[in-house]
Amino acid sequence: MIGTLLAGGLKSVVAVVVVFLVLVTIHEFGHFIVAKKAGVLVPRFAIGFGPALFRFGKGETEYSIRLFPLGGYVQLAGEIPQDTFFKLGERIAVTVDDKGEVTQIAEPQDLPDGLDGNLSAIDTQRSFTLTLATDEGVQRYPISRHAVIVTGKDPIVLAPPDRQMGQKPLYARMLIVLAGPVMNVLLTIVLFAVVAGVIGTPVSPPQIASVLAHSPAYKAGMRAGDVVTAIDGQTVTSWPQFVIDVQEHPGAKLVLRVVRDGTAKSLTVVPEKDSAGNGFIGVVTASNHSIGTSIVGGVQETGQYTQMIYGALGQLFTHRSAFVKDTAGPVKIVTIIGQQAQNGILSLVNLTAILSLNLAIFNLLPIPALDGSRLLFMIVEWIRGKPVDPRKEYMVHAIGFALLILFTVFRTYLDVSQLL
Repeated sequence: MIGTLLAGGLKSVVAVVVVFLVLVTIHEFGHFIVAKKAGVLVPRFAIGFGPALFRFGKGETEYSIRLFPLGGYVQLAGEIPQDTFFKLGERIAVTVDDKGEVTQIAEPQDLPDGLDGNLSAIDTQRSFTLTLATDEGVQRYPISRHAVIVTGKDPIVLAPPDRQMGQKPLYARMLIVLAGPVMNVLLTIVLFAVVAGVIGTPVSPPQIASVLAHSPAYKAGMRAGDVVTAIDGQTVTSWPQFVIDVQEHPGAKLVLRVVRDGTAKSLTVVPEKDSAGNGFIGVVTASNHSIGTSIVGGVQETGQYTQMIYGALGQLFTHRSAFVKDTAGPVKIVTIIGQQAQNGILSLVNLTAILSLNLAIFNLLPIPALDGSRLLFMIVEWIRGKPVDPRKEYMVHAIGFALLILFTVFRTYLDVSQLL
């Protein structure tokens, strides 16, 4: 008994970790790959927040997995104007290579062997130079394309103008921001398609794969292979439509028009009432497992869930109780993932698809610190013909991020309260 409980708990933990890793990695990879294609320097690709548990460098990017798996980030050079890292007049130290280019910038105590002086000027967006006032005079230095800011923690890469996010065309920046949510939508379609491929997509118009013995359908003369084309003279085009028509008429006589071996027949069936009070006749539909049909099913399922999610978002503004009942924080999501893991891999895949779509839609909301807010600032830039002051935009995102943390804490409190 204890062994079974431990196995179930381990399965839930593994499922939670895998689901979060997949969702976050796919989202951040979208930003990452489009940024790379646009020529933006990407110093870091991190899954999770906090201290790094594992890291390695490849090319110009450091990849890491961090302690807290609820999120991740891709550091895009120049997303925050690099001039804001410095304060004119402050005392700094630099190292200069054989070409006379600055390769390292730090506080004097972090670079004891460097050339130190007061920062007179710095331009990281155009000329890529800095001016230092030392005891020997004022000297202007070009900055190396591989320069870093040395800090007590991880060094910060100082990207040249052509590798900065903020210096790229507006359309390129918008594509980089959109790429994360788009990747989550594509993941949703793929996962729904996988589920549809395994379970099968009902054939349209509905074709009967099997008939339960002694069921209302069997007594009415229905047989495997029959294609249902109409009920009471109304054309039937899909299995869901057929099921709804049957469920809504327990105890009533329904005249089914079916095609069997190319010949049309009329059969009269009386649905029995099940435990829920719905009508049933005892048939199983034929399913299509082809790749093309599965992909179409994945797209359709994604569209249906998108409508449901936006409908639920609308409810949050019209019904205050919907926030408590219809939303979920980290604790509730973890609990649901664990439950679905116990129900089997297909249930978990289906839930992952739904969570991926929720992540995409939530990120596109115009909430500060989210992708939707960044897109909103870019739309304002497009309308105005010039960008919003980067320092003001950064402040808005910083405040938004703090509010999101508070919201998460509050939602977690509600989750725990509901569970208890």
